Amino acid sequence: MAHSIDDRQLTSLEAPDADCALVVDGRELRRMCADILDAREQPVAALTLDADGVPVLAFADVRAVVGAGVRIYLIAGEDELLDELRATLGPALALDRGAARVWWPGAGPRCDPADHPLVLALEDEPSAVTIEELALQVDLTRPRVRAHVRLIEDARAFVEHELAGAREQSHRIHERLRDAQIECHSLRTRAEAAEASLAAARQAQDRQRR
Repeated sequence: MAHSIDDRQLTSLEAPDADCALVVDGRELRRMCADILDAREQPVAALTLDADGVPVLAFADVRAVVGAGVRIYLIAGEDELLDELRATLGPALALDRGAARVWWPGAGPRCDPADHPLVLALEDEPSAVTIEELALQVDLTRPRVRAHVRLIEDARAFVEHELAGAREQSHRIHERLRDAQIECHSLRTRAEAAEASLAAARQAQDRQRR
């Protein structure tokens, strides 16, 4: 069970504002899924219950992370709702018991699931740690930040590709240089052997003339 700074907020299943909603049946879950998959400008957040039936995070803590006006859902019904959520959104965008997730605009079958942060509340882990991890993941996956991160990753991938090519070329040059050195040594050895044979032949001729 997670422990919040304010246990009253954590244990309460009452939605504290109009942008928070409880999901206790299939109709409410389908409305939530439609909200997630709809064209929108704001993220959508959702929480589940832990093994003790307690929300993994307090609404107020999540609100402090995602900001005002963002819809926050608490899936407080049976586990069948999470199965339906998985079937609707797909395994990559699903949400399991004891976890929280934020779906940024653009969530769908072809999106990168890493763009929509998911955190799992570990057993006996303070909720402050879980909410801090959620805040970090939300900051790192904000659309503008994500675009810059991808540019950096693309640039790094390009540099790594060029570096790998340069290393491969250097290796080939090294191999050719080594082969040339071996050939040079072989030619020198043959030349020395030829010179020795020629000198021996000349000495033999000189002895015959005498």
